[in-house]
Amino acid sequence: MTGPDPYGELPSRRRALVTSALLGCAFLAMLDGTVVGTALPRIVQQIGGGDSWYVWLVTAYLLTSSVSVPVYGRFSDLHGRRRLLIGGVTVFLAGSIACGLSASMPALIVSRAVQGLGAGALLTLGMALVRDLHPPSRPHGLIRMQTAMATMMVLGMVGGPILGGLLTDHVGWRWAFWLNLPLGLAAVAVIALALPDHRPAAPPSGRLDVAGILLLAAGLSLTLTGLSLKGNATAGHAPSWTDPAVMGCLLGGPALLALLLPVERRAAVPVLPLRLFRHRTYSALLTAGFFFQVAAAPVGIFLPLYFQHIRGHSATVSGLLLLPLLIGMTLGNRLTAAAVLRSGHVKPVLLTGAGLLTSGTAAFFALSATTPLALTSVSLLLVGLGTGPAMGGITIATQNAVPRSDMGTATAGSALTKQIGGAVGLACAQSLIGHSGTAAPTATAIGSTVAWSGCVAGLLALGALLLMHDIAIATPRRRPGAPTPPSAVPSGGTPR
Repeated sequence: MTGPDPYGELPSRRRALVTSALLGCAFLAMLDGTVVGTALPRIVQQIGGGDSWYVWLVTAYLLTSSVSVPVYGRFSDLHGRRRLLIGGVTVFLAGSIACGLSASMPALIVSRAVQGLGAGALLTLGMALVRDLHPPSRPHGLIRMQTAMATMMVLGMVGGPILGGLLTDHVGWRWAFWLNLPLGLAAVAVIALALPDHRPAAPPSGRLDVAGILLLAAGLSLTLTGLSLKGNATAGHAPSWTDPAVMGCLLGGPALLALLLPVERRAAVPVLPLRLFRHRTYSALLTAGFFFQVAAAPVGIFLPLYFQHIRGHSATVSGLLLLPLLIGMTLGNRLTAAAVLRSGHVKPVLLTGAGLLTSGTAAFFALSATTPLALTSVSLLLVGLGTGPAMGGITIATQNAVPRSDMGTATAGSALTKQIGGAVGLACAQSLIGHSGTAAPTATAIGSTVAWSGCVAGLLALGALLLMHDIAIATPRRRPGAPTPPSAVPSGGTPR
């Protein structure tokens, strides 16, 4: 990522205040993706609905938050991030109010979709602005931000179900949505008052790429809907890949995305700049991020099932037994930033992460009903350490593999491919465990599902990373005038 630092003159206290608000935005987006799960039974009890509505209440948020990510990322590169983020938070808070006031399941699903439209900005633009404020030239700030962002993600994943349960039991499920208001309003106030509004010096001229936006949104929506239907088991039964709804979505979605390619080639200002995908490093990083998530997603879903249904632990104890995974993710993310800034290179760290993830998931081939918890903890720690580089390292690499003018698009691309990878991972894992031949999953079926998913996807991530050119990160530790390694990104910031 090249170009002048737009926030170089921002005072440190003001920078820290804005960073806290941006991290708060990312945290809200992560939290609201998970907070509904434990509240669903009470919601259905009070406003009606059945098993079929469960899927759509979760899928509505997933769809709109994912589909809006590339649009927010691209528009932020073209027109600036501050106003878009404020607008996204406003939409998110409006959706939160509507969720809290919903009196029927259809109204709640529509409100969750509106909420997701705003959430796409919270996570994508929040992360992009954090990178703007803490570039590699500020190494200590970047390491702290990597740790803080990993902690926010872990808290969002773990804290969402816990918070949803506490609010539902003690003050009512509607507060799971209304709680967003004070946090969101505080973040908007800080961003509006303390963050300078930086926009491109020469905004692009040309017609809005309406056709591209519509094709991208429709293609992603159908694809994610098909994956969500495949990955959600109703009454313990997941639909097959040949189910008409699943197959129709998974054929129609990619077909629309294929139609997007000629449209984007002709667009004056494309919403999806295809020139980025012609560069091997950028494409390899997106592919690796996708497979990292395919490998990691089944672990967080099926290990709690193992701890509760096979080992007989409570939900609380099951959550505590996942702590090695979460500690590994946070630690791996921090170590990734430190290693990249110390060496100035990304590729070795990412390869190490893919190796740890593959070996950690492979250990679950030996999972049984009597496996010592110490061994599962070590395996979970390895998986977490391997996933850590994908959480931040892939994003650091993609942002530094493109010019600064494309940084929002790169951040959005990284976030979106990981989101799709998680959905693909869960759908494939559900299919694998469905072929175990038993009515209820056994320890062996759970272990082999996690291991096969992790090993195959981990090796594919490793292969994608081997194809990329290394990226030299410019840090203060690099001596002025030092020669640039031949594998580094050229001075124009375009990956080879």
